[in-house]
Amino acid sequence: MSDTVDPPRHPEGATGEPPRQARAVATRGAILAAAAEEFAARSYHEASLSRILERSGVTKGALYFHFVSKESIALAVVDEMERLCRGMVERCAALGLDPLRTAAQIAREMQDALDGPELRAGQRLCGEGLAGPQRPGWPFAFWQEVFTDLFLRADAAGLFVPAVDPSSFARTIVDVSAGAFVASLATTELTDLAQRVCENWELLLGAAADPAWLEGWRATGGMGAVLGPHLGRR
Repeated sequence: MSDTVDPPRHPEGATGEPPRQARAVATRGAILAAAAEEFAARSYHEASLSRILERSGVTKGALYFHFVSKESIALAVVDEMERLCRGMVERCAALGLDPLRTAAQIAREMQDALDGPELRAGQRLCGEGLAGPQRPGWPFAFWQEVFTDLFLRADAAGLFVPAVDPSSFARTIVDVSAGAFVASLATTELTDLAQRVCENWELLLGAAADPAWLEGWRATGGMGAVLGPHLGRR
């Protein structure tokens, strides 16, 4: 019989370190969630660290343990927006749809994400120049790259009419989508954004997509079917 004794096994989270790590993750998450709400509601310069503290329920010491300044918090919120956007693309690509339907599904994912403050806060911060030097033009440059790739593949598959330039169409989608967001935010606080998105995509796809593809698209309900859960919201 061996004289060695196995060390006691602690249940997951029973030792000191994992709970500390879990608390740190939870604290950082609470700060970022509160900051996203604050930056979604106000400009960077109008946003208040005291309101972020109040929303998050953490101490000032805990906030400064994780973030050295309001700018560092803002950059972390943009990091979260980037993570969300890249996740949308990955999920939609995994559905196995054709490139145009994939692009439409990304628009649906955007609608889902806009129900929370992270995407709205990140977009606002980027518009105010808070994306950081490593992310020039975010998120517009990112989405133009994503849609250009999708539309080049759509063109190669014969899903566009011959006159359509995929890169120009990608720029148009990004420009129109950004304009719809700004107009909807200013006029209805985003309550009519889904309707605007539906109308814009139907108009643009109707002008650019191959008639055979359009027939199948419309037979399955078109953009209205993709955005269905959102269109009834007011």
